[in-house]
Amino acid sequence: MKNFLDSISGIIMLFMYLFVIITVILRVIFNTSASWSVELTQSSFILLTFIGSAAAMADESHIQITVLTDRLSEGTQKIFRIIGRLLSIPFLVIFVIGAYRNILFNWDIGFITVNWFKIGYIYLVLLISGIIMIYYLSINLCYDLFGKKTFLSKSAGDL
Repeated sequence: MKNFLDSISGIIMLFMYLFVIITVILRVIFNTSASWSVELTQSSFILLTFIGSAAAMADESHIQITVLTDRLSEGTQKIFRIIGRLLSIPFLVIFVIGAYRNILFNWDIGFITVNWFKIGYIYLVLLISGIIMIYYLSINLCYDLFGKKTFLSKSAGDL
């Protein structure tokens, strides 16, 4: 699944790059504004952020400040990792619930200049990304608690 998320992130980054290039060309060469390309660029950035966050959760490659934890023993580091994961799960559950509610509220509402692209699509990606983050967080938590891969990670195939 992580390879799939990385591929999707690459495709979204390509589209974001193209939207930025189109915006610059239209402004500099044709001296006109293309607000549709700005909205699509912003939406692409949001999608890239959350899909990338889900992929980063798989191998724990999020940015970490380890000034304190590097000085601790391996056992204490493990306790801090478990506590951090246990604190993250409720946050992500609330995040997923909020994304779901926003999907229901915004599914039919389009952007001003790109009416075919609905705001609900953004929240759908947030919902899916949140679920994937909870999944990978649970796998990593089980690994810390039990010291081995569990039934959750056997289906992941890429951990």
